[in-house]
Amino acid sequence: MEQKFTFQERMKLWQIRHKKTALRDSIIAFAVLSIPLFGYSWFIPAEAPEESTREEEVEYRMSMVGDMMMGRHVRDAAEQSNENIDRVFNYVKPFFDDSDYVTGNFESPILDTNDPAVEEEMDDAELHNKDIHLYAEPDAVDALINVGFDSVSVANNHALDFGDLSLDNTLDVAGNKDIELLGIGDALNISEEETVEIEYGPEQGEERNEIDASRVKTFETDNGLTVGILGFTDVFVQGFSASDYVGGVFTSEYVGLTLLRERLQQAKLPEEEGGLGVDIMMIHVHWGDEYQVGYNETQENLGRYMTNYGADIIIGHHSHVLEPVTVMEGRDGHRSIIMNSLGNFVFDQGWSRTKESTIAQLDFLADGTKELSFVPMRLSESMPYETAGPLKPYHDFRIFRTLRKELDSDWWNVEDGRLKVDLDAAGVLEGVETTS
Repeated sequence: MEQKFTFQERMKLWQIRHKKTALRDSIIAFAVLSIPLFGYSWFIPAEAPEESTREEEVEYRMSMVGDMMMGRHVRDAAEQSNENIDRVFNYVKPFFDDSDYVTGNFESPILDTNDPAVEEEMDDAELHNKDIHLYAEPDAVDALINVGFDSVSVANNHALDFGDLSLDNTLDVAGNKDIELLGIGDALNISEEETVEIEYGPEQGEERNEIDASRVKTFETDNGLTVGILGFTDVFVQGFSASDYVGGVFTSEYVGLTLLRERLQQAKLPEEEGGLGVDIMMIHVHWGDEYQVGYNETQENLGRYMTNYGADIIIGHHSHVLEPVTVMEGRDGHRSIIMNSLGNFVFDQGWSRTKESTIAQLDFLADGTKELSFVPMRLSESMPYETAGPLKPYHDFRIFRTLRKELDSDWWNVEDGRLKVDLDAAGVLEGVETTS
């Protein structure tokens, strides 16, 4: 006679029978379920765009990125793969090739450790009031130039991690290169017509022009506009600040804020009145709190200060994570757009949010309108690439949600995989007209 079991008894027998294989079955189930969630990063490699990244209606484009650190584990990864440091830009070069001007924040000094004099001085030069000391080799500058950077701000809290050694090396190595260093220099309020002797690097003994840390560099666009750009930091270490006769970075210490105001006012003055006659004033600013997704009160106050005196585009960095984009209204109704933080662009940090990034692109369109768009990026092995794979919608949503969080819904839309901000609707760059 066949024995019959109750439901409870059958469940108990099933548990006993599968107890020995439970761990194995769980691992298999987890692996199967993980494929749609994580498989794209395992099996779908990051790739550079194959087609043009620039729409036909874009007449002029400026690209801006956040924190770049090309030393430490970023360099280790390049060496382990038998590649040069240029590898960090493998997946983003087309975006810069399709840009007319490219700028970002360079988060370290340059030290030529192949120079015996530099290597000998490094241990003694390392600042003891800092826990983290960063530096990149001279080939990092070449990598920036090769991929298309026109300028980088070095006004940040790592620029002088090795004191005067890092300051002199950075200026000597990059001072004569085809790239503008912003926010760092031999002193404040100095004539850049004077020259100094190069102490470090292959050009040792030759001359380079002195650099004013507070200088506003200008460039002309193809559509008839003059743009000014400078670097400034509100995050620094004691001893980093440039002043009269003292080299360093352009900070808010001493006369920093007063001089910043003067530089902004002079930039917007017409040339016939002794100014630079710029139509658009851009500022790199290192500020805020590390890993804080939202901006703080100091950022808001400093943003208003810069807006009051003529800043139009404010490029923020330091927190290593993306922060909201805001529109600030200052005196006489003047408005600026503030990218409080563009996050990491090249870095070796491993937290999830530190791997979310973007390329901000200021576009002047054929119909006369102006637009600021954001390309969603992720970091893998310290290298940025455009979001891809099955989780692209999820990553894009996270990135765009952070960036647009405080923007009026009438000002932005998501189109062609980008977050696009209508600057005309937002009242930014009012009165700035192109001649083409």
